[in-house]
Amino acid sequence: MSYKTTALCLVFGLLLFLISLPLSAQDNDYTLHIHIKYQVAEDAWHVSYELPIAVNHVAFSRSSNFDRSNLYRLDTSKFRWDQAGEVVLIRSIDGSDFTSLELTFPSSYDFIEKDYTPNVRFSDGSVLLYSHHLALGANIIDDKAISSIGASFGKVQFHFYAAGQNIAFLGHNYQEQASWFPNRSGTYIYFGTIPAMETDNLLAIVDPKLPSWVWEASQKYFPKLFDYYADNTDQPLSFKPMVFFNYDRLDGNFANYSGGTLDGLVQLTINGAHWQQEDSALFNRLFHFLAHEAAHFWNGEMFSVDNENHAWLHEGGADAFAYFAMRDFGLLTSKQMMQKFEEAANLCIVNKGAESLEQSAQLWRNRNYYNCGATMAFATHLAVKAKAPELSLFDVWQHIFQHAGEHQSYGQNHYFSALKHFTGSTDLSTAFYRFSTETDLDNLAEVMAWYEPFDTILSLSNDYPAQMQQHWGRQIIRHLMHMHCDAISVSSYDDYLETHPIESCQPFAKGFEIHAMEGLQIFRDGAAAYQLFREQCLENSTVTFQVREDDAELTIACLRVPPELPPYLRLGNAQSAAYW
Repeated sequence: MSYKTTALCLVFGLLLFLISLPLSAQDNDYTLHIHIKYQVAEDAWHVSYELPIAVNHVAFSRSSNFDRSNLYRLDTSKFRWDQAGEVVLIRSIDGSDFTSLELTFPSSYDFIEKDYTPNVRFSDGSVLLYSHHLALGANIIDDKAISSIGASFGKVQFHFYAAGQNIAFLGHNYQEQASWFPNRSGTYIYFGTIPAMETDNLLAIVDPKLPSWVWEASQKYFPKLFDYYADNTDQPLSFKPMVFFNYDRLDGNFANYSGGTLDGLVQLTINGAHWQQEDSALFNRLFHFLAHEAAHFWNGEMFSVDNENHAWLHEGGADAFAYFAMRDFGLLTSKQMMQKFEEAANLCIVNKGAESLEQSAQLWRNRNYYNCGATMAFATHLAVKAKAPELSLFDVWQHIFQHAGEHQSYGQNHYFSALKHFTGSTDLSTAFYRFSTETDLDNLAEVMAWYEPFDTILSLSNDYPAQMQQHWGRQIIRHLMHMHCDAISVSSYDDYLETHPIESCQPFAKGFEIHAMEGLQIFRDGAAAYQLFREQCLENSTVTFQVREDDAELTIACLRVPPELPPYLRLGNAQSAAYW
């Protein structure tokens, strides 16, 4: 045999030997595959899981705020529901291992408190699916004999199928099938036949029954908004954002909106027949919602806050971004913008309480981050503009983003450093730090002190604007829910409140649509209604509400006395509107 032939035989034998060796843990594929098929005719879903190893149970990774066992259907001859702490499990009936699992469920459009609705519908039957209610985490296993990586799944891959449908998510549009290695937070996936609308900086799926005036205004301002933020922060987006905009409950005798953001995505829903009539004030509320959520692409996604207890930075910052955009687009005058910040200041003062601002999350007072943060943002704007008229709040955020570091994260210290950089003083940042971290402060005095150095005319009044009238009307129901249920679940509409049922809480076990209290309109006369409510609580009395479009009345006992109605802080400015 020649030398060349011998060498080839040795190489071939070595290859056979290597192939016969077991794969190392690093070479094994521990990917979990989740196959999701949309059954269009039934408006239902079939999900099959291919597990990378054999196990006797799986764990859902997200503690979703609904009962999976009531929605998802399993093969009960093989599997059963279980739970370990907060983690929902599916186990095999006989304890045997399995490598596959199937479940089915109908689309669910019910409101879920503080969680993503599993499905969102469009008027033509198209639907969104929130991916991560279906995600499985690593099993509750720490046995290297079962899984050499110490957990069952290395990666997850979703596979989506829908015959004759478009599938759209994360700025991309597909036909009939798609796959995705997800991020941590999940996203909404679109299934339907509505053509995607694409611009240079936006991909949108828009409900075909969206009132024309809403869509015309949206087309005018939505794309413009993303350019505005990119220019003012000097940070163009590194991705193309996606907007899902649907119209639901078309026949309802009201108008409201809802939605939120996920990575690279804004989801907007408008509800009710009142959207059929053109209403600039109604559109402004919707646009502010979008503008706030879009701001998070910059201050929450491309750059993220390093401590969620300091969420005033990005939530208040997003509100401020939105108000300035609306002023610069002509949707608000400078005076109207000032009133928005004034309302935020008053809501901050009355709702923060004696606790520090950074304690708001653990007390379920997350709105404090929006209102107090916006108030701090406007004081920041006035401070830097007083130093140099060409500056604005956006210059502060440019500085923060430029110094956010390699991890693209920022915190209070970055904000305070930017304030010192532009104002040459630590006075305002010291005051903000105290408000964020210290307890038992006089909130009114603190806020007034932020504005006094900048020729801001401050006064106290008992004349409450419409927005605060609505606030005090809502507070009546919120106080009663907290007294009786130690929980709050309520939605606002044009001129009434809808309470959502709270199990095991007798006064609110059913849902109610409340529009008046003892003859006073709950929104229009909110301050007077709140004052009457407090007087009746002082007498240990009951409160009677009128239910909307019904002769029925609802009577609820007052268990403790709510706080007094505080005065309203008015902000004025001695300088021209151009100053702000």
